[in-house]
Amino acid sequence: MDLGLKGRTAFVTGASRGIGKAIATALAAEGVNLGLFGRDMDRCNGVAAELTAKHPGLRVAVIEMDISDRTAIKPAVDKAIAALGGVDILVNCAGGAYRGRLAEIPDEAWENYFAVKPLGLIRMSRETMPYLKKSTQGRVIHISGTRGREPHGVQVMSGPINLGTLSITKAMANEFGPDGITVNAICPGSTDTGRWTELVSIRAREKGISVEKAEQQLVEDVPMGRVVKPEDVADLTVFLASNRAGMITGCAINVDGGRTRGI
Repeated sequence: MDLGLKGRTAFVTGASRGIGKAIATALAAEGVNLGLFGRDMDRCNGVAAELTAKHPGLRVAVIEMDISDRTAIKPAVDKAIAALGGVDILVNCAGGAYRGRLAEIPDEAWENYFAVKPLGLIRMSRETMPYLKKSTQGRVIHISGTRGREPHGVQVMSGPINLGTLSITKAMANEFGPDGITVNAICPGSTDTGRWTELVSIRAREKGISVEKAEQQLVEDVPMGRVVKPEDVADLTVFLASNRAGMITGCAINVDGGRTRGI
């Protein structure tokens, strides 16, 4: 199936590891040139070297940026545009959340994480939008999370962070649809990254059980019987970025193996 992506350009935040790296890898396989945004330049450069070695001729720009720093975003976008000439696809993947109950999370943690998502996501979208409007296939994809739909007491921060991301997704879809730009969110469940390992360890400690038993319990909560892989999220990202998804916009799609207990 021709997805119409060869020769397009994508900017991916949080591109140095985990889901962001998987998304960059999947887009590169479709011939998409890449702007890789992240704080860890060694990791980002490693991803870039890996992708250009595998796909000769691919154009990859590595851009150092702390998305929580409001003054860093415009210069970073300007640098990527200068290097790559434009952008067709924006994937906002940077972000996370402090795990804990309401009384355990200090104000500084709320402020720091909200500066990344949704505020950093909003600022990144705002700075790239003039260039996306010039594209004939403009796409914005926000990586959110299922806790925006199903809040949880020990992950209280994830709810408002991801709900805010879903809200801005719908608002942007309505605003920029007339410009031919689609805007969607992907909501991964617990995904097999470093955060999964941390989640398993925390559950084992809280329940007083082995790490193996904790992982087994978490996987048993997933109807599909396995944890989400970063590649599962990347596959949907590629489709939403493609010309086959031109009438899908304003949506939030779970990639969680059926784990979320809601419609």
